Amino acid sequence: MFIAQLVGGAAFLIGIMAFWQKDDVKFRYQMTGYCFVMALHFFLLGATVAAIGALINGLRSYASIKSQSKALMVVFIVLLICLTLPNVEQWYKVPTIIGSAIATWALFSTQGIQLRVLILLNSFCWLIHNLLAGSIGGSLIEATFVVTNTLTIYHLYKQTLTVQTSKASI
Repeated sequence: MFIAQLVGGAAFLIGIMAFWQKDDVKFRYQMTGYCFVMALHFFLLGATVAAIGALINGLRSYASIKSQSKALMVVFIVLLICLTLPNVEQWYKVPTIIGSAIATWALFSTQGIQLRVLILLNSFCWLIHNLLAGSIGGSLIEATFVVTNTLTIYHLYKQTLTVQTSKASI
């Protein structure tokens, strides 16, 4: 249990660095690392659905750096559903699947503020799961992601307004 919590702490730091990123490619690389470390964390905790989902999410995040193929997006969503749904024993594990499917669509279809808003929705889904599963570390991670990602969205929005204002005055 102690090792699982240490791994979760490492994932927390990687995840925070990811959500402070304004560059989409760097964000995706750091999310890849975060997901793989979280998969190990959930595996050590015995949370099968979350471990499988996090592993698929890591592969998906990496693939989204190299390709924006809608066919690949569908493959990841189908893989996610087929490998996690049969392992669902409690209803509160379902939000992780929904959130991960939304994040998959976002990573292959959006960028900038829209990407981060959809990832924010994913964080809320995982937060619900982690709270109901009694995962203190996971809950703190997702709650922090919600705050960090919200701040980054705000800064990106402010940056967009500044650019629009500059263009309008020219």
